[in-house]
Amino acid sequence: MSEIRFPSPVRVLSPNSSLIVSTVWEAVEYLKRWPSKRGRDYRVARQHCLDALDGLRSPRAAQASFATAAKAAGLLV
Repeated sequence: MSEIRFPSPVRVLSPNSSLIVSTVWEAVEYLKRWPSKRGRDYRVARQHCLDALDGLRSPRAAQASFATAAKAAGLLV
């Protein structure tokens, strides 16, 4: 379950450095500690990542939503 990999990693900001998110599970864990406002893009990314863990959505779609949310929040490196 936790080894569902994104097609390519996403580099995001963490409190003291940057972090490379390579799997859907890592994205879900990062979303739990989301360091920005939790708006619509955040909610969509969270749902898409959870759906990918359940096999209802592709890792590519989850990655795209996660990257979109990170970019909108200014967290994409």
